[in-house]
Amino acid sequence: MTQPEPNILVLDDDAGHGASVRELLSASGYHAESSTDVSEGMRRLKAGEFQILLLDLNMPGISGLDVLEFLKDNDVGVKTIVLSGETDVSNVTPVLRLGAYDYLTKPYAPQQLLTSVANAVERCRLESENRAMASQAEADHAMHEFLVTASPDLIYVLDDEGRFNFVNKPVSQIFDSAPANVAGLSWQEVVGPELAGELRHHFNERRTGERATRHFEFEYRPTPDTSRILEFSARGLYEEGDNGGNFIGTYGVLRDVTEARRTARELAQSRLKFYGLFMDSPEASYIARLHDGRLLEANESFRNIQSRLGVRGEDTDGFLFPNVEMRREFIRRLSTGAEPKTIALDRETLDAVYHLELTAKALTLNDEPCLLATVHDRTDARLAERDRLNLQNRLQQASKMEAIGQLAGGIAHDFNNILASIIGYAELIQNSRHRFTREQVDGYLDQVITAGHRARDLISQMLSFTKANRGAPKPTDVASAINDVSRMLRAAIPSYIDVDTEIQEDLGAVHADPVQLQQIIINLLVNARDAIDGPGRIQVQLGHGQQQTPCAACGEHLAGSHIVLSVTDSGHGIPDDVRERMFEMYFTTREPGKGTGIGLWLINNLIHEYQGHVTVTSAVGRGTTFQVHLPTSDALPEAAKDNAAVEPSEPNAGQIVVVDDELSVANFIGEVLRDAGYDVILFSESPSALRYLQANAERVAVLVTDQNMPLMTGHELAEHAKTIRSDLPVVLITGFASSQQAQQWRRLGLDGFLTKPFRIDELLDTIGALVPDVPPRAVDGHGDMDGSDGSASDDGAPKPPRRQAQ
Repeated sequence: MTQPEPNILVLDDDAGHGASVRELLSASGYHAESSTDVSEGMRRLKAGEFQILLLDLNMPGISGLDVLEFLKDNDVGVKTIVLSGETDVSNVTPVLRLGAYDYLTKPYAPQQLLTSVANAVERCRLESENRAMASQAEADHAMHEFLVTASPDLIYVLDDEGRFNFVNKPVSQIFDSAPANVAGLSWQEVVGPELAGELRHHFNERRTGERATRHFEFEYRPTPDTSRILEFSARGLYEEGDNGGNFIGTYGVLRDVTEARRTARELAQSRLKFYGLFMDSPEASYIARLHDGRLLEANESFRNIQSRLGVRGEDTDGFLFPNVEMRREFIRRLSTGAEPKTIALDRETLDAVYHLELTAKALTLNDEPCLLATVHDRTDARLAERDRLNLQNRLQQASKMEAIGQLAGGIAHDFNNILASIIGYAELIQNSRHRFTREQVDGYLDQVITAGHRARDLISQMLSFTKANRGAPKPTDVASAINDVSRMLRAAIPSYIDVDTEIQEDLGAVHADPVQLQQIIINLLVNARDAIDGPGRIQVQLGHGQQQTPCAACGEHLAGSHIVLSVTDSGHGIPDDVRERMFEMYFTTREPGKGTGIGLWLINNLIHEYQGHVTVTSAVGRGTTFQVHLPTSDALPEAAKDNAAVEPSEPNAGQIVVVDDELSVANFIGEVLRDAGYDVILFSESPSALRYLQANAERVAVLVTDQNMPLMTGHELAEHAKTIRSDLPVVLITGFASSQQAQQWRRLGLDGFLTKPFRIDELLDTIGALVPDVPPRAVDGHGDMDGSDGSASDDGAPKPPRRQAQ
């Protein structure tokens, strides 16, 4: 390593002489400074800024001797060359005693000065190198001492007579003697006379190179009850190294390998046990090379599977796979992770089809990539699967019956609507047939027959829904299924839960069993209802869309645009741990007796049966959205009934607005009120009626509304109507209501209630009590009636209002 050139200070009270010396040194390549300030120079010398000092001995104030004493007292390691005009030799001795490097007498030749400076520079270099080598030697010694001291192995050095010159601490663990006690002893005294003969040419090794002792093992018994396996390596030491010279001793390293050998034996035994378990296992197991399937080991159970499949003499696992590409893909999956991989394989023989399940794990044997696999014959399990499917069908039937229980209120509501229509028209004919024409009576009888047909269809629908045999999938209108279910289920959903329905037009159909499609919708709506504690909202949406997230059950996607049914609730949400298991059979978070745990499991099975998927979005405390994704059918669905709203006639003062989504009931109420002389306007949808009220509130004498309607309930319509006109009388008609609901509606300020089926006189008495100032107009009881009764026709189009007597 190149040493930097030393810095030189010229300290002289004669500024001219100091400057000339500085210039001489600078011209010779040295870095030199001159100064007449002795105190400043001493400070800088103490700070270590200079390595060589040219010092004038005779200076006023602080003399050169004072400077030398200062340097010695402060241990300032500079090479001082004294410049003096004194020729007396007696003056030199004190200077050298104070540590001066050289003494020059003025006048001196420039070369003489340069030579002295060059010698001082060389001395500085040599001293710096010596310090560096001493430091390195000290570091090497410390490292050697650390390695020897920290080593778990016993390191020893013998002299030429076989006595220990050096031994480190592990000697106390191996030979049970402290290093100080071993020093100076012969190696035979330490290992004992029993081993002296066996180790004579190894422990006191004289050979070098390849012939020297390497990894020699022997058994050492410190006591009759203990035994240690020791391994050591040793070599001879010579004056001239491996090149020869006089033998000076032996260097050796010895370690205790007792535990390592014990572990090796146990590992060997473990391998033997594994091999025994592998060969005798009832599980069909084999080991094969990864890349070509060459069998390395196979047990008897595996050979039995080969025999069952009619495979003999096969030395690869290729017979398990239908084709080479399937095995290649399986091996690719197997190589991508440490976890075992499983694949189902169906193999056909002349007399049977075998269903196999292969589970394999990659491993390395003797640096060769291999696989360890087990093969399970799942053929018998398929029979159990058939039993499971039978059980599934029974559970599905149980779920249908559970759904019927949920629909009880809605079914009762529909029956009451039908009965109201039948009884009402029958009473109308009975009470006023002498005033009606034959055409009018025939029209009312048609309404009775139509209501009877609807009752028949409702019973048929209920029986179809509950029958054990499943219907054939066919093009089905999802919007119609939602409307049918919403109408029946509305009574089963508390009034404090708002249900919003948003359905796109012209969606097309899905290929499904209509009853099962209704079952999916019912389960989703009931779950949404049960997830809400207190007031809340359920939003049902139907439209076209694309699947953005993987299926919550199978993780797959439905490609392209398709029909999406979304049911969103404002309930408590689903925790992550529940979401992971919610499609499992019998899994439920409800209390015993309040849930079967088959609803979502059944939904998932039905959806996937129709090549669909289900996605779930939920956050605890923020509600849940279930989305059902179903592929669109190319065929058209069966035509649905036209539920268009009844168009109102021109508004007149004192009109009665009647709203009921059941057209037969709306028409019946209209006929009764018109027959009594009232001016009546009919609506079959709440939003249309609300728009009419907003524009004509002052013309309306009373609002008569059904409670259970799909788009807006009766009491919701009443609330809006009271907001528009607070004194507007409202009569609420319901086919099914609990006492608690009735009390709630009274608190809303409703003015009258009718329960289906009701009598004509009950209707007229309720209306007459609310609008005494709007008397019914006189009716011509004997006039010629043309049958234009103002009711809605079968296709929803209004007929002209019947004539009134002037």
